[in-house]
Amino acid sequence: MIAGVGMMIGAAVLMLVAFGVIFGGNDGHSSIETIAGFGDPIRTPTPGPTPTPADQFPPGDDAPIARLVIDAAKINAPVVVKGVDEQGVMQSPDNAYDTVWYNFSARPGSPGNAVFAGHVDYIHVGEAVFWNLKDLQPGDIVQVQLADGTAYNYAVVSKWQYDSSSAPVDTIVGPTPNQTVTLITCSGTFNSATHQYDKRLVVRAQRVPEALPSGITGG
Repeated sequence: MIAGVGMMIGAAVLMLVAFGVIFGGNDGHSSIETIAGFGDPIRTPTPGPTPTPADQFPPGDDAPIARLVIDAAKINAPVVVKGVDEQGVMQSPDNAYDTVWYNFSARPGSPGNAVFAGHVDYIHVGEAVFWNLKDLQPGDIVQVQLADGTAYNYAVVSKWQYDSSSAPVDTIVGPTPNQTVTLITCSGTFNSATHQYDKRLVVRAQRVPEALPSGITGG
């Protein structure tokens, strides 16, 4: 199963590189349009807690992924499943409130890189689900909740902002040796002519044991 997931991720990465890794936006002001082009990082925070190696965790649950909860960023959002379309375009969230888990990436609770995305703002709405992603700091907890009540916890270990002209796509959405969550959204300056931002924000968190600070709950 793990080998199969790895092959799926590898194939997806090749597709994304070939098609320029475009996040198709449907809203006029916001979105995860053009992830291609993550350039040189401008910030590398000090790592948070040391993650437990993936093989020390029990096997992951197959229940549907339900919510993404990040108290430090005021995020408690439903998760929808998307992938890439026939043009190799990574499908973006349909509204300001959902987050997307990409089905070519690892399942949360399993070894590898579980990739999520969300809008930073949205036309006729303003601030969207990932508006506060920029405020995350090393050690902040990212919790992925499943429909059966299972929850997986990840601690933020890095936050990068990249220019939109070049991208280490295989590093951002490709497989990782540890259980990892990668969160992606737009940042920088919005161009009203192209309807795109000139930067991309990527936050990465690694799995930690299930003990959580009080107050982290689903909605």
